[in-house]
Amino acid sequence: MLGRSFERIDLINKALDGSWQKNNTIANNIANVNTPGYKRQTVNFEEVLRSELNKSNSVKMTLTDKGHMDPSHPGEIKVETIKNTSYRVDDNNVDIDVENAEMAKNTLYYNALVSSINGQYSRLKSVFNINK
Repeated sequence: MLGRSFERIDLINKALDGSWQKNNTIANNIANVNTPGYKRQTVNFEEVLRSELNKSNSVKMTLTDKGHMDPSHPGEIKVETIKNTSYRVDDNNVDIDVENAEMAKNTLYYNALVSSINGQYSRLKSVFNINK
């Protein structure tokens, strides 16, 4: 039971890190909304997190050749620049309304994760207090 709790805490912690990185990226986009030539950036952490979650529910794979993808390494969270669009004459592709909506969505997600990890710690605390 404790092992699963610690696994959940670790997964939530990774999600918090990714959400924090996404928040910083969105803030950077908002700060550069009027910078000519600036291209919007995104963070791929939702894809990496989804891969992690699916990995725990799927059949275990084994790396049989060094040229194959490593099944135990889902990929890195990285910032990607969206270069193929422009909304304005100055070649900037940041839409402030989209960024504000993404910031609000990410803030709600982050707060839900904080609430979830607090719940995990409260459960662990109650288990340790019972055994006193």
